[in-house]
Amino acid sequence: MERYKGGAKRVDSLTGKQAKLILTYLKGLGNKRNVLLWTLGITTGLRISDLLSLRLSDFLTAEGGVAESITVHEQKTGNGRTILVAPVAREALEAYRETITDADAKLFSITREQARRLVKAWTGDCGLKGRFGTHTMRKTFATVAYDNSGGDPVTTARVTGHSNPSQLLAYIGRKPASELNIWDAVAKTF
Repeated sequence: MERYKGGAKRVDSLTGKQAKLILTYLKGLGNKRNVLLWTLGITTGLRISDLLSLRLSDFLTAEGGVAESITVHEQKTGNGRTILVAPVAREALEAYRETITDADAKLFSITREQARRLVKAWTGDCGLKGRFGTHTMRKTFATVAYDNSGGDPVTTARVTGHSNPSQLLAYIGRKPASELNIWDAVAKTF
């Protein structure tokens, strides 16, 4: 099996529509923890190790509300990254916080392997075919972010925490739009 640098197995990303399908499915099941895990995974682009280390207190303002942004120190890189908390994630946090008694406890008391099995089950239950795991959430975020940036790899790399644009493009399996235009132009010339 092919591997990324760092050893993570290759997984597929989802389209925004597919990610929304899973979100709708999870909301229908009524498990607030799973809705929050999925929502944070697809809207923050954090690795599973960082997601599993989050606490409710990371998201709370001094007044007790859910913050619009948080700063996370990524375990893999050691870099700090400020993340905007999407409205759908804020909504999921508000719903899930009703079940939490200790704001300093981790949001998700599951292992990486349990999270991987959940993502595989959710994609399977929704009839999606492919190679899926926890990294699918991060890769979906990166792909959706790139597509919605107008194909700007520089800005998207900053948002996703990739060290450079070429690393991001290799990660999501894309070539820069200008490179594709050159290849198209050459092909049309001959």
